[in-house]
Amino acid sequence: MPPPAGPPMQQVSEGPRVRGGDPDAGKSGPKRKEGFWLRIMKGYNSSRGVYPERSQKSLTTRWDYIKECCTKFSEFYSSVLRLNPSGMSDADKAMEAMARYAAVLQKPFTQMHSWKLLKDEPKWEACIGAHSKVHVLNDDSSDAAAGGANGVGGPAESDAPASSGSKRPIGRDATKAASKKAATSSSSSEYISQMNDIWGNKLSLIKESHAEMASHHATMAVLQEKKITTDRELQEKKMSTERELEERRLALEESRLAMEASRLEMEKSDRESRMEMKRSRAAKEERAEEERILSIDLDRCSPALRLFYKRQQEQILAKYSLPPP
Repeated sequence: MPPPAGPPMQQVSEGPRVRGGDPDAGKSGPKRKEGFWLRIMKGYNSSRGVYPERSQKSLTTRWDYIKECCTKFSEFYSSVLRLNPSGMSDADKAMEAMARYAAVLQKPFTQMHSWKLLKDEPKWEACIGAHSKVHVLNDDSSDAAAGGANGVGGPAESDAPASSGSKRPIGRDATKAASKKAATSSSSSEYISQMNDIWGNKLSLIKESHAEMASHHATMAVLQEKKITTDRELQEKKMSTERELEERRLALEESRLAMEASRLEMEKSDRESRMEMKRSRAAKEERAEEERILSIDLDRCSPALRLFYKRQQEQILAKYSLPPP
């Protein structure tokens, strides 16, 4: 829906701008102002939540934009208050000011929440005081000029004696102007209501998006923590298993070495036993042979054998006759 054509607002002016919203900041020097914005930056970034981090330059630029929008809206709101329309609540007056803002500037007023916070602050009132004074003078001049041109509401009419005892009827031009103003106000109110709905839906979507993003980050953080915990547990379990396997391998190796040593010992003992048996058997056989030789009757042997066995008998007897070592 295109914005309705609103009444001319020649009196809206930028006026002097005070950087940072502090009218006394210039009196304290650049260092104090820089420290002031540095504290604002630290305060914002420490409590920004899911919103993006901002630098000092970003915050001052953002404040300049908010201040400019709220200053212009304050001028429109002041002009509505000066008209003092009957039957309008404060909310209706604010809606009328928003309609005039959108009609003249061709864009909706999106800083209502900021204006509500600023409007009753003493420093804010002092900051826009100059704007309000200029606005009042220009508005009175415009009303006087319009009244003189239409023959309604001019100084001559207000100063003229009421001789008839009744109000002068409204002229045709004044009636048309009033009708046009009412139509414009209604269209502007409808337009700003639609724009407010659009911006409200947009802000709701942004908040939902930020909430979903925060929930997603929280979920990812939990999953990451679980993954780290699981990986650590798996690593510890793997190391414990490897340690148990190594201990089991060492135990098996020790058992194998013990069995090998036992086997070698048994083989050694067996060899020694067999050797001892061989020695014993050989000794028995040797003793039996010696007994056989000693039991031979030399007189019955041939001369050659008698000489052989005689020497054998002498050697055997000599062996057993030797003193023990």
